[in-house]
Amino acid sequence: MASQLSWRSLSDVRVVLSTTFGLGFVRYAPGTVASLLAVLIWWLWLSELRGFYQSGIIIAISAIALYCVGFTIRKHGVGDDGAITIDEVLGQWVALIALPKTWWLVLAAFVGFRVLDILKPDPVGWAESKFDGALGIILDDIVAGALVVAVLHALIFWFGLGL
Repeated sequence: MASQLSWRSLSDVRVVLSTTFGLGFVRYAPGTVASLLAVLIWWLWLSELRGFYQSGIIIAISAIALYCVGFTIRKHGVGDDGAITIDEVLGQWVALIALPKTWWLVLAAFVGFRVLDILKPDPVGWAESKFDGALGIILDDIVAGALVVAVLHALIFWFGLGL
């Protein structure tokens, strides 16, 4: 589905943040592009922080995102518009919380998150359908990321992977 938002919408900083600085307007796979940016930011910056601090940053940006996405969907009369991609960034960061900085674990987190975000099996699909507005848009990605990080940390614990 084509975005109902446009580049002209970027005159408002809340739309800029909702669309991950305009990445939501890329022609193909804007959610994947935003997830790749999230991985890059995690690799270069967040991975150097302890999981507690990564979580705090994610919580703070989630609060800002809820406000910005809520504004964007109300002002522009859209739902879960394809241009809104800050939810992918947040979900991807959740999928990476406190992982060892190992390329194959990061790749597993990226692929796992994208698969769950696209296919939306329960509880991801449930989170999207249960909550309206900005909360539903963001929460399904947070849930997808939480499932991925739980599985990856369990594998690391049980099998010593990534160490």
